Amino acid sequence: MFDKAKKIFDRKYWKKGVAAAVILILIVVGTVWWMNRPQSVNVNSDIQSKADAAAFFSGLDVTADLPKGESRNFDGVPWFKAYEQKKTALWFDPKSGQVAVEDKSNGKIWRSNPDSAALAKDTTKGLWRSHLESPLVLSYFNAERTLIKDTNLKEFPTTVKWQSIDEGVALMYVVEELGFQFYVEYRLEDDQLVARIPELGILETKESLLMELHLLPFMGASLNGTEGYLLVPDGPGGLIRFNKADLDLINAYNYPVYGYDWSIPASTPSTRRTSVSYPVFGLNSGQGGYVAVIEEGAARANIIATPAGISTQFNETHAKFVYRRMYNQPTGLTSSILSYEKTKPYEAVSVRYIFLDQMDADYVGMAQAYRDYLMSHRKIERLNPNVKQSPLQLQFIIGAGEANPLGEKLRIATSFKQVEEIVRSLASQGVTNVEVGLAGWQSGGDPGNLPKRFPMEEKAGGEEGLRNLIADLREQGIQVNLNDRLDSASNSRNNGFSPDEDGIQSIVGTPLIYSNAADEIIYKISPVRNVQKYLPDLIENWKGLGVESVNLVNMGTDLNSDFHPKRKISREQSLSYSLQMTDTVRQALGNVKVSGGFDYLLGHVDHMFDFPLEYNYDLIVDEQVPFYPIAVHGLVPYSSGPANLREDQAVQFLRDIEYGAVPRFTLTSEDPRLLKRTSYENLFSSQYEVLEQRIVAEYEALSKTGARNSFITGHDKLAEGVFETTYENGRKVRVNYNEVPYRGEGFTIEPMFYQVAGEGGR
Repeated sequence: MFDKAKKIFDRKYWKKGVAAAVILILIVVGTVWWMNRPQSVNVNSDIQSKADAAAFFSGLDVTADLPKGESRNFDGVPWFKAYEQKKTALWFDPKSGQVAVEDKSNGKIWRSNPDSAALAKDTTKGLWRSHLESPLVLSYFNAERTLIKDTNLKEFPTTVKWQSIDEGVALMYVVEELGFQFYVEYRLEDDQLVARIPELGILETKESLLMELHLLPFMGASLNGTEGYLLVPDGPGGLIRFNKADLDLINAYNYPVYGYDWSIPASTPSTRRTSVSYPVFGLNSGQGGYVAVIEEGAARANIIATPAGISTQFNETHAKFVYRRMYNQPTGLTSSILSYEKTKPYEAVSVRYIFLDQMDADYVGMAQAYRDYLMSHRKIERLNPNVKQSPLQLQFIIGAGEANPLGEKLRIATSFKQVEEIVRSLASQGVTNVEVGLAGWQSGGDPGNLPKRFPMEEKAGGEEGLRNLIADLREQGIQVNLNDRLDSASNSRNNGFSPDEDGIQSIVGTPLIYSNAADEIIYKISPVRNVQKYLPDLIENWKGLGVESVNLVNMGTDLNSDFHPKRKISREQSLSYSLQMTDTVRQALGNVKVSGGFDYLLGHVDHMFDFPLEYNYDLIVDEQVPFYPIAVHGLVPYSSGPANLREDQAVQFLRDIEYGAVPRFTLTSEDPRLLKRTSYENLFSSQYEVLEQRIVAEYEALSKTGARNSFITGHDKLAEGVFETTYENGRKVRVNYNEVPYRGEGFTIEPMFYQVAGEGGR
């Protein structure tokens, strides 16, 4: 979305000379102001200080003495038992600071670092060799601010101290030469390991600055030889198998949870890709495995996964927490310097490791463990399993603005009356279980004059037409949802929006903007200002129209910090505001849907559309798997992108069937060529009369599966290109992506088609 915004000075993006000049002046003025701004406004009252961290460390009751409790030898070194539960025991080495979890049922040891026998098989030399023996790996900016260096607790003399805590042990790591102190709590909770650094658990005492911290980077790391894999949160899920070849063609998997923070201009080029939507990673070693969930600090984390042979001889995956980021600070219209975030946040980070035995350690077992975690720890309630069919999702484009030399010209693609006519036409063919969404309904269409939305557009039917549509469809049991982008403001002079007061400000002091498909400048509204200024009145207007549900576009796809000096918020704080807005809308109207699949919205929304069902085709990922759909099916309904805009119609239709997604269509009554100079210029196929039979066919397919809210209990590859998804109600949905029939035991799946079997059926 913001790839164009990063090229804001490129001529090809300036189609309107006057508007371009205005924006350019804003950016130059903003840059000058930022470079001369008062430094004191940078600190928020709710952020802890370095003095607080120093006081925290000075108050710790830690010791370097050997514990007096139960011990055992690992690699000839005494380790001590910190805590024990029914199935597991937590051990630690007070000298190295390493930890291990013992599965008492089979004696398997899950170590934070490889043991001596495994290390003897590794030929790695230098810094990476010492990384293997350190429970923490970090990067830091040196005191002279000339180099960013990677290091660990082995490269520099490190003092380890410990203290007992409830359910575990806390270790303090002091790297005196660099001036870093780390306090990490290790606990056993429900036989799961939780590694946590509290808000004040990192202290900088000298001039070196912490940039990134890798927490337990080699937890359970495994050598090649077994048939194992690493699970990464790429799209619906991806597997990186052990024993990979052609390693010179690939890099380690390293991507931020919840995508990039566009408030910080990247210091290196970034590519447009499906964002990581859930902070989860996993490892299957062939003899067991684990799935890990980042519980705190996910908004500043990257998921790392490295197959053996790239850095070391071990396959490993872990979470990296970014405390300071580099960015390009403009120094002129065409020049910039590389700069960095000056302050370190004081926010807790933690990772929970859920250990799985060999039988449950595949990606299905990992997904089920994540589902259990969502229900037990996040208190997400399951949907009613007796409901057999989800409503088909129909989104209608009402209107959109077309830019021309004389101003905006409104293009109406579907009137409110035409929406009702189309819904009645489908009902006459048996398509009755539907939900209707309306995009571009506001004054001026899309983007119109956001955040100003009223009065309603008369050319579409006006307020009376919308009110009648909502009421008439409600009588038929059909819910109407208004699409809205709470986070967006158009480049208009009369919409009540002030970029300086209401917009998100990037770290370089300029408004956060992007260009839509029609090359119109769109501002990002601060979530703080949304809660304070815009949302209350908007909700009252919605309620006045009889609206009972809205589709919040971008809510589950974008997460940005705000560096405005009056209200600076981190991504973690921005996440909280997103939840506040979503909950407020849901409580007021009764129902809310969001685009995207960011996991923190689970339990707060009633449907997710544009859900991530395709991975990014990175060379490092060997296979796409439905990890995320397995985990959340039965907790929230979800849809992929519009069915009429699929790049490969046959394959992506089968993917929706295989992954349990609800079909969704984006429709117009008029020919979509009417919108070719608007923000919907990529809407190449949307006219109802062309799509009518496809809608009916996909509705029938949705009706056949009969597994709306059932949990997915199995997913198997029957043959190359043939998959079977099993639901708790006994249904089996099979898909065949091949050009020839697949004949199973008592059933046949036609080429490029699907088959549904009931409980015990074939």
